Amino acid sequence: MDDNEIARRASSLPQRFADRIPARTREIIELMESGGEYGELTIELAASLAARHVPVTAAERDELLGLLEAMGMPTDPIERLNVEG
Repeated sequence: MDDNEIARRASSLPQRFADRIPARTREIIELMESGGEYGELTIELAASLAARHVPVTAAERDELLGLLEAMGMPTDPIERLNVEG
């Protein structure tokens, strides 16, 4: 995954998960997105979803994991996600 693909995928996350995270968290990750802080955005989103036990699909989990791995970010929150099915 190259930098452009990382940016494209990570930029879509705030909108896609907007209805499953608190408004304040959404504001924070939107600021991270506008600043190009895609690694921080992805880990903050994953941590928020995990902390609140928000259901995610296996595909969403895999996407978050793939982004974190591609950016060399910690993947700890992924293990705590509430994966449906």
